[in-house]
Amino acid sequence: MFKKFFFSLSVICFSFFYSNAKSESKKDSAESFKVDVSASTATWVGFKKIGDKHTGKISLKNGTADFKNGKLVSGEFVFDMGSITNEDLKDKPEYQAKLTNHLKNDDFFKIEKFPESKFLITSVKEKDGQPWVIGKLTMLGKTETLEFPAKVVIKDGIATGTGTMKVDRTKWGLTYGSGNFFKELVADKVIEDKFEISVNLVAKKTTSAK
Repeated sequence: MFKKFFFSLSVICFSFFYSNAKSESKKDSAESFKVDVSASTATWVGFKKIGDKHTGKISLKNGTADFKNGKLVSGEFVFDMGSITNEDLKDKPEYQAKLTNHLKNDDFFKIEKFPESKFLITSVKEKDGQPWVIGKLTMLGKTETLEFPAKVVIKDGIATGTGTMKVDRTKWGLTYGSGNFFKELVADKVIEDKFEISVNLVAKKTTSAK
């Protein structure tokens, strides 16, 4: 009788711990996603001090995103700086080409020396009811911390994320046209220190830890 009792107790205990382990495993489930660069976009906007702005695209080379319990926790994406384009001057192709080439040369992104920029997600926090992405942007050979609000959704094995980074370019040594560094510039020649990179990422699930 005692043997039967202890055997039954052992079965109950094993069942409890096995069930609990499965529950914890499910609770702490982790998923990895690979960015679909053909479906993802990155749009830049640069501003002049007086009334003008330019906008264009930068292609993504690759990227990943990691989720835990359905929430973004880490990841990275890489920009192909040589792909930078201008979109607002399509009706002025000569000026458009001039601006695009200027962005690629040593006054701006120095693409021959620094063909890539990378954003590494180091953590994600909740702020004002939405995710805030915190990470490190490496550009022009220098790395600085950035944070920005984002919208992230997972549905049917596809993760989508949108957000806008406001980048103070002078922190990366990009000072061309900055009124804070070149006081002699007249107002209509001054380029604002901050520009924006808006990303719209689409990523597909690659692994799931159970």
